[in-house]
Amino acid sequence: MNRTKQTLLSPGPINVTPAVSRGLTSEEICHREVEFEVLLRGVSGRLLEVAGLDATSHAAVVVTGSGSAANESVLSSVVPRGGRVLVLSNGEFGERLAITSEIFQTTDSIRHGWNERIDLARVEEALSANRYDLIAMVHHETSSGRLNPVEEVAALCEKHGTQLFVDAVSSFSADELNLKAPGIAFMTTSAGKALAAYPGVSVVIGRITAFDALENVRAHSQYLDLHRHYCKLRDKSQTPNTPAVPLFLALDAALVEVLTEGMDVRMARLRHFQRIVRKNLQVAGFTPLLDASEPQSCLLTTAWIPNGVSYDTLKAGLRDEGYIVYGGKGEYDGRVIQVATLGTVDEEVLTRFFIALNKVMLRLHPSSALRSAM
Repeated sequence: MNRTKQTLLSPGPINVTPAVSRGLTSEEICHREVEFEVLLRGVSGRLLEVAGLDATSHAAVVVTGSGSAANESVLSSVVPRGGRVLVLSNGEFGERLAITSEIFQTTDSIRHGWNERIDLARVEEALSANRYDLIAMVHHETSSGRLNPVEEVAALCEKHGTQLFVDAVSSFSADELNLKAPGIAFMTTSAGKALAAYPGVSVVIGRITAFDALENVRAHSQYLDLHRHYCKLRDKSQTPNTPAVPLFLALDAALVEVLTEGMDVRMARLRHFQRIVRKNLQVAGFTPLLDASEPQSCLLTTAWIPNGVSYDTLKAGLRDEGYIVYGGKGEYDGRVIQVATLGTVDEEVLTRFFIALNKVMLRLHPSSALRSAM
């Protein structure tokens, strides 16, 4: 089948750089030889460097599997039998954490409306009334674009003597996240999101003390046993199961690019792109879901589709022009468009995209005031 190249404006997967693409096939190595051990040590060390952490206090475990695998690894490995988890949710991905946790242990949820701010008073009340082994929350709730108050929740966890697990699957290396904050035990992310590599490998970063404490916890999974992964990394620079070696190579290349650019420059670039996207979507007749004053990710803009425009038709029109965007989930299904600016996206790509969007919208919604705002 002949396929034209698509420009991916989704929060994952994304178009990777030539260096990352070359990394995928740069070597053919055996995963039980020293070459892979060197690779894994390099990947783990660079992940900590991106996170601003030190190997004396934290470790970075890499799991073959999507971000959901990393999340399930934490939720199936950290809580003792008979333990209890509290999940904070305000969108699709918070709800997924609750669904996963419920498989393995008693799970309470503080559910908010989609895109509603996390109510810290409700969290404080729950922590005062009950003893929880783990609190779980999403940093960037990708279904809306909202950033949740991780540091404030971490402070409550520290106050009440519990530990926090943060799903930063889409936000790690793009949005500010202080993993040194007391209370944060584990964080997860995925290679195929903001790190701008290929999907299929994910990461659990955690405090060494938290990893060590897993020795006395019986995991609910063999493949995703987080303590096994940690011990293999610590003792052998290895993985307990056969890893997807080419994806590790590509991730390594992506991490080199992240560190070469520098986190401050990287986040400033993404914030600039977000401003461009937000402004041009408004010009094209779309209304941002989040007010500009709300805490939101720099990598994604979610906007209401104008009345009278079908998302499916809009998506098809953009696809014909060579652009792939996201739609909404749950209560936003068919009602919003999501545009992300990861991977090889730059100002030239965005200029071409908004020309294409205006062309499609002129056909679907002629009354929109269509002009370039860039």
